[in-house]
Amino acid sequence: MLDDTLRPAPPRRGGWAAPAALVSVTLAAIAGFLFLMTVTGGLLRWSPLPPGSPADTSGRVSLPVEVGAPGIWTPDATAHPIPAAAVLISGNTWYADDSTFYGGLVGAGADDYRVLDNEGAAGMASVLSPDGRRLASGDGILDIADGRRTPYPRAWTDLQIAAQAWSPDGTRLVVTSRPVDDEPYAAPESLALLATGTGAITELEGSSPGLDGWTAAFSPDGARLAYPAGGRIRILTLASGAVTEIPMPDGAMLAGKGGWTRDGRGLLVVAGERCDTCGDYPISWTVTTLSASTGAVAGPQYRLDGIYAVRVLGWWPSGRPVAVAYAPAPGATATLFDDPGTRADLSGLTTVGTVRVLELTPGSDHAELAAAATESIDVADNVLAAGTLRDGRRPLTSVDRLATGVAWFVGLTAAAALLTGAYAAAQRASRRRLLSDGLPGSVV
Repeated sequence: MLDDTLRPAPPRRGGWAAPAALVSVTLAAIAGFLFLMTVTGGLLRWSPLPPGSPADTSGRVSLPVEVGAPGIWTPDATAHPIPAAAVLISGNTWYADDSTFYGGLVGAGADDYRVLDNEGAAGMASVLSPDGRRLASGDGILDIADGRRTPYPRAWTDLQIAAQAWSPDGTRLVVTSRPVDDEPYAAPESLALLATGTGAITELEGSSPGLDGWTAAFSPDGARLAYPAGGRIRILTLASGAVTEIPMPDGAMLAGKGGWTRDGRGLLVVAGERCDTCGDYPISWTVTTLSASTGAVAGPQYRLDGIYAVRVLGWWPSGRPVAVAYAPAPGATATLFDDPGTRADLSGLTTVGTVRVLELTPGSDHAELAAAATESIDVADNVLAAGTLRDGRRPLTSVDRLATGVAWFVGLTAAAALLTGAYAAAQRASRRRLLSDGLPGSVV
């Protein structure tokens, strides 16, 4: 019988070298695929899906404290309507194929996000109706609850329309119009009043009345309309057609669609000035209360430093105005209303980073109501009137979150591929040394 000490050792298996090499190659291929898809936008384009849960229909309205960019699978607003919206948002960085001509809606009572084709930045050229059930933009008027869009009158067929403000009862809409495909504000624009039920148009001002977003405000009772004209503020009494005017301070604009005080006796205007002590962005803005009858300063002033622009939306139940504060995008040029070469940027998206919704306090200490990781926002009037906040839930599949997740995955996958590849190479080298030296326990 053969002595056990002389029995040949069983042949050694390949160990982990081959599996490790396979894992390394697989992980490297996955990392390369994800990187390529991210760079080319294959993973980051809007690809709408049906909603995972029904929209909230309870009738509650509230302002989400946190608003995010829509996810890439956010349902289409026209195919999957919601009863009403609390918030309208715009941005140019939502998807890899650009999102400048998209709008995002957030539900009135729950964080039901929807996306739709929409011409015009939120609050600047597209606005929610007071009850949050309609959206006016350059594309017409959308019924948010059923997804149907009504076109504007034929008289505006060849014009670029920017919606500015709704009357409190939702029966009138103020718009600006200008020639299509013209450079922004290069040609005179007109300001007009549309009766949404009949389609009747009333021309208000035809000589470049202002800057989109700061052009018109209805009084709280809907009886009067204020708008800039010829360096002054014109106040139209809708029932009689009577017009009065008050002076507009130099370099100022009407503060926005929420520019009347709650008692209807005053108007808010906003003006900026250069500021050497305002940090990274050297502009300070002041919202001033004027008498609607004389134009004299007749109330509080509100100062906001180091922001790109400010626009008043309406009033919180506390009796204080609610405004949107726009943070400048990196490298944005500091500009004011009276800077002719750059002021049009104040109504755009590329110069804005993020926005905040603030409850203004006289002076400069303001309370943040909501923050949005996008470039422009509008809030329905009934949401402001309710004065209720909710936490808000940002979509998990936004481009920023997906890109960050892909970057981490690619990085970890690449590291794992390198480690497993190095381990496989070390195993292979070890086996070669053993073979060259002779396997232990074998008969020589």
